[in-house]
Parts: sequence; C-alpha cells; structure tokens
Amino acid sequence: MLTRLTMSALNARLPPNLGRLLRASEAAARATQCDLWAVGGVVRDLALGTPVNDLDLAVRGSLDALVTEVARRTQADPALVKHEARFGTASVSIDGARLDLAHLRAEDYVAPGALPVVRPTDSLEADLHRRDFTVNAMAFGLVGADRGRLVDPHGGLADLESRTLRVLHERSFEDDATRLWRGARTAALFRLAPDATTLRLIEAGARWLEPISGERLWAEFANTARRRRSGRAVDLLDEWGTLRGAHPQWTLPTASRAALRRRGPMPAARLAAVLLAPLPQAAREAILLRLSAPREARQAVADAARLLEAGRLSADGIDPARLAGLEGVHAKARTAAAWLAPEEQAPLQRELRRWERTRPPLTAEQLLALGVPRGPAVGQALAGLRRARYLGTLGSGADVRRNARAAIRRRMQREAGLADAEGWD
Repeated sequence: MLTRLTMSALNARLPPNLGRLLRASEAAARATQCDLWAVGGVVRDLALGTPVNDLDLAVRGSLDALVTEVARRTQADPALVKHEARFGTASVSIDGARLDLAHLRAEDYVAPGALPVVRPTDSLEADLHRRDFTVNAMAFGLVGADRGRLVDPHGGLADLESRTLRVLHERSFEDDATRLWRGARTAALFRLAPDATTLRLIEAGARWLEPISGERLWAEFANTARRRRSGRAVDLLDEWGTLRGAHPQWTLPTASRAALRRRGPMPAARLAAVLLAPLPQAAREAILLRLSAPREARQAVADAARLLEAGRLSADGIDPARLAGLEGVHAKARTAAAWLAPEEQAPLQRELRRWERTRPPLTAEQLLALGVPRGPAVGQALAGLRRARYLGTLGSGADVRRNARAAIRRRMQREAGLADAEGWD
C-alpha cells in the first residue's frame, strides 16, 4: 500500500532542518514568482513510506533570485550556498541539512556515453523525461498551479505499486550506461524487478559501458557501496552482465556473493576488496585500472588478497615472520578478508592483532646501554626480542638482560671468527 501524497505528509516526513529549508523555499518561490516542485527520489520515497533524507526541487523562474531569497530567509552561511549558474543548479545547507535546486532542464546526447548537453526549459514534462526510470520521474507541486498535485507522465506511481523497474525510453542505456548501476541500486533498495522490455535493454546495454570513463564508473561504484542493500545491488549487476560490461574479466566470485549477503552501506574501498581480492592478480589490477580506483581502494584490494593467501597457508602454522609481513594492513581489507574467509581469517587475524600488540621488552636506548653497537644490530636485536616475547620464550627482566649480554658476546665472537653460535639477535 502506497502512502497518499499530500503537503502535510511531505512536511511530516522531513527531518526538522530539511523541513525548515522546504518552508523557506516555498515562501521564497512565492516572493520571487517561481513555480516549484519536489522531484525524483523525494516523491518516490514519500509514496513508499521510506525515510525522506534528500530534497531535490525543480524551479521554473529565476533560480538566482530564488536561491538568494532562500539563503536570506534561512540565514544560511554564505560559504554553504553553492550556485552553478552555467548548469542551472544550486544548493543551500543549514545545520547538516542540504537542499538541492535546479532549473527545469532538457538534455541532448550527442554520442553514446558522452555527458549530455543541458539546456533550460519551461516544460516540467521535458525535465522529467530526461530522467532514468519511471519511479524516479515524478514531481509533486509545491508552489504554482500544480501545488498539492502529483505530476506522473510515465506511470511511476503504478510501477511502484507493482514493484516494477521500467526505463523511460529505448535509448536510455545507449545515452547513459551509468543508468545500469543506478537501476541496480534502485531495484535492490526498493525490491523492484525490471519488466520484460527493461530487462532486454539492460542485457543489451552493457556494451554501452565501454565509452564511459573510469572516473564516472568509480563514482557509480562508490555510490553503490554507500547505499542500503549494496550486496543485492552487486548481485543484480552481475546477473545483468553489467560487471562484465565494465571489464570482461569482472565476475562475482562465490565467496564475494556470500560475503555480501545481507550487507548494507560500506566504504567503497571495502566493497572493492570484497569483490576483487578473490580474483587473480592480473584481473583485479586490470579492473581497478578500468575503474580509475583511488589509491585507498587499490591498497585495500591488495592487502585483502595478501590476507586471504596468508589464511590459506596458516594451516601450516602462523609464523611471526608471516605476521610481520602483514602488519599494518588496511583496516577495510581486514574486514573484507574476514567476510570472505571467516574460518581461515579468524585465527590468522587474532594472531596478527596479538603480534601487533607485542613489543620488545627493551628499548633501543636500553640495548645501546647494554653494549649493542649502533646501526643495524639494534634493529635486529629489537626484532629478535619481539619474536621471542611473542613466542613466550623470554623469562624475567633479569633473564632478558642476561641473554642480551650473552647475545652481544656471541655476536662479537662471530665477528672475530671465534664462534658460530646463534642467538635471538
């Protein structure tokens, strides 16, 4: 059952600061003789009865005058008022809440995958037609002749009722293949299923990902990671062939699918580690390159792969030398590896944490005072002491100092060619 769209329902569902921005916008629109609509996600979320945390408004009239008036009425910090006149967009933020405004726009795509040429329009229907899916192409009138009325030229409300994902036109993915990612997020979040035509277009649309830049693909990837039901969205991207469309070696490993089951929002670097660490090194590096992934994500993937490899080898024992090679691995990689291989990772990461907490019983200064020569010998002695403490082979403090002196004597003898005894140094 969908929620009835009314002005009172909208005001009741907004957080206080966002409600304040909405009321200021309505008063400002009346003062500047602008028409105003709530558009996109806010209308969809209101109809579904889900939390409304984003507010996008479409404007017919002078956006400049409207933004200035909204800022004046809310006493917004000038630094938090953004206005991109050439794109016909603006935003106003107060106390953590943000309002996004845009003049009614139409778009023309000159080539598949190219950013659209945007032009202002006075037609609300043209503005809604440029959007991705019917459930995101609805408007609710706030100021003007449409006040209190739903504008739904593509049947988005009926599609919400039937839990259907439907594109607006046949060339949707050819125009902008990043809509495949947005479609997966929308379908996952609201449990929608594509109709037959949309599914056909989705499966054929993966080829249009080729001209999309890595930066745009990474932006969609990161946006997917931040959303609820991100694991289900990735499932759909794999089922639809969208991952392979982004890179032919990108498939969803069984371990990744299991690790993401019932997972929600997460950092993009962690999602990258979960998806890519189980893949062969050449494949994961090629995919990261295709996505123009930032350094943090590349490091998280590499570290998670190292942890997985170490976990597979841990059946032969967890040696301090192996732990030393893993020390300081990315925190997001640890979580990803633990999700991917919980039985192997639990003992490995427990010992890794114990190793990282282990400190040598003597400091460098104390070793120097005992006679260890400056230089590499100090580091070697500290490493040996740490290893011994981790293994539990050290005795009391007096024993440590006595062993240190003995080790120094052995080292001096070895250097003089008088002995070949080994110590923990």
